[in-house]
Amino acid sequence: MSETNNQLVPCISCSKYIAPDAEFCSYCGKPQKKAEEKLPSQIKLLIMNLVCPGAGDWHLGYKLRGTIFLLLVGGALVGYCLDVVPVIQKAVEVAINTGDIEKVENIQKEIGNNGWMYLFSIAYLVSCIDSFLLLKKKQELLQKKKL
Repeated sequence: MSETNNQLVPCISCSKYIAPDAEFCSYCGKPQKKAEEKLPSQIKLLIMNLVCPGAGDWHLGYKLRGTIFLLLVGGALVGYCLDVVPVIQKAVEVAINTGDIEKVENIQKEIGNNGWMYLFSIAYLVSCIDSFLLLKKKQELLQKKKL
């Protein structure tokens, strides 16, 4: 891009460079409406975070933060599975080999207090709360810009 294009902005239709305050493109003639930033609703953020923790932060533009939540929640879930699966396998193996079904029924006692599940639950909840707080912060910033 040349120095003369540093102050110019691309047309929203044809992408040729035009003056930033132009109401119409001088090349294609299309109107250049300034897009207002539209924020998602709280319900949309909640659904996004329920489907994929951190997606709400990602959608609001906080990509690193969203990625950290996704990795934290996903990592905690993987850690939980790595702890629990061997316990279940052992209990099922004992039940099959000995016919002692009581061992399978008592699995809950062995896997009930798992730190990974606590981390998973807390990180999941915090990711939802964090998105709501970021949304509120963005709404306040937009209000200040309008004034």
